[in-house]
Amino acid sequence: MTIRLAVASDASAVASVHVRSWQSAYRGLIPDSVLDNLSVEARTAGWEEYIASGSVWVGLAPASGEIVGFAFAGESRDDDAPFELYTIYLLPSAWGSGLALELVAAAIGDEKDVIVWVLDGNARARRFYERLGFRVDGATRTQTVGSAVLEEVRYRTAAG
Repeated sequence: MTIRLAVASDASAVASVHVRSWQSAYRGLIPDSVLDNLSVEARTAGWEEYIASGSVWVGLAPASGEIVGFAFAGESRDDDAPFELYTIYLLPSAWGSGLALELVAAAIGDEKDVIVWVLDGNARARRFYERLGFRVDGATRTQTVGSAVLEEVRYRTAAG
């Protein structure tokens, strides 16, 4: 599989994967009312801005002519880390395919000190990052998405 960089015309496909993957992966972690009201149209504008900015990396995983996953990375939003894997999402049909590994490898490249924030209750994602050598570094934060208050834990590569 070849990971490719997103271009402006990919924003809607990225938004679709974003919404559909959240609705599958976060069911039971985020209230159904929040997940059921996610909008591809609303997310598309944000992805258009990110992709056009050129200041972040947005890589896509295509399969059979469809975008089935993406990763989003760049300068860390935290002062104590240089690089962050902001998100990686795949459609459920691509789970277990190896595309997530390819996306992470492409997103972080040669970076040695990388962080990623994970929902505390997302056991599947936590196992994935732990298999890649990321470790909980003790940082936590709370985020609000719609009516949901979410607890997140920060993972960091061993070199961090």
